[in-house]
Amino acid sequence: MKKMNLRIADLRREKKITQKELADAMGVSFQTISKWEKGVNLPDITFLPAMAEYFKVSIDQLMGMVPLNNEEYIKEKTGTGQFWEQKLEYLLRTRRNSWNEDYVQFLVDKVWKIDKPMKVLDLGCGFGFLGLLFMPFLPKGSTYTGIDLAENLLKEGEKLFADKDYEVRFIHKDVYEYHAKEQYDLVICQGVLRHLDTPEAFLQKMIEFAKKDAHVVCIDANREFECDGLYVDGMDYFWLCKHDGMEAHWRTELEQQGRDYAVAIRTAHMMRKLGLREVSVRMKDQVDFVTPQRDDYEQLKQDFLEFNDWNAGLSPQEQENSIRFLMNHGMSRKEATDYCNRNVKISEYFQLHPDAGYTFVKGTMISYGKK
Repeated sequence: MKKMNLRIADLRREKKITQKELADAMGVSFQTISKWEKGVNLPDITFLPAMAEYFKVSIDQLMGMVPLNNEEYIKEKTGTGQFWEQKLEYLLRTRRNSWNEDYVQFLVDKVWKIDKPMKVLDLGCGFGFLGLLFMPFLPKGSTYTGIDLAENLLKEGEKLFADKDYEVRFIHKDVYEYHAKEQYDLVICQGVLRHLDTPEAFLQKMIEFAKKDAHVVCIDANREFECDGLYVDGMDYFWLCKHDGMEAHWRTELEQQGRDYAVAIRTAHMMRKLGLREVSVRMKDQVDFVTPQRDDYEQLKQDFLEFNDWNAGLSPQEQENSIRFLMNHGMSRKEATDYCNRNVKISEYFQLHPDAGYTFVKGTMISYGKK
């Protein structure tokens, strides 16, 4: 019954009829309808075609295998300040190990060949991680400005930069609505475009903020790369890489919301079409290789599980809510159920093997060009 998840109650409420009215139409008692809706009993299979016809839905929709026709799309919230305001502690922990500093210096000195003070603008800056990362490698006299929607992240950034000898400014503003009075030498963002409904419009704003000859840099992970970039020691690599239904999930979000999980691999092409020159792409060299020999193993492992939303402790209702959300975003019930079960199995594996190591390649792409 849980696998079928009959949508009788949802359809009945949508049609604005009582259990008795539906019972009369089906030739059963209203108590029978109540038991079907509560999952106490299953209807005889012979009732399904008649009930599907009555509600003008398919049998698969009646059985909860696919979403209902008029089900409203539920937008992802990761492009909002409210979402990221809840992620401060997580961001502070996870950003710490996300770059190799020698590669940052390589980008500054060898790739972008920056040899004079830069006015840096970081869009969707959070607590200013990119500023903390890049400013030590930029020429003396460089300044840093960060813009973000999440006010508590900006306040944390002010604390983190308090003892730095750079000129720093944080602005609490929606980038789309911000009109800068000045232009910048380096306009950069990380992990932003993939969460937005209109990434090309955001990139256009980045270019508007840039001076002539300024560097425009977008750093993002390609979701498809992430799906193939995981190995957990002792688990089947081929099974770990399976992501049946995710393509439909991504396509639905792109069509319904404009949210593009493949934006990282498209960014350089958008840059070129928007007029940037000397456009190129690199891959970030950092790979998570985590084993119990590391002093911070336990914290890294827990952050890793949280990053991937692998949680074996969900209640049946929470699991059902996750399945419903994935179905709303394009998956079939089987694909959504299998995906959630996979996540639970990975989480349980780490519980059963508390010293399991893993390798994770996010496939982060660095797209850049000059105005």
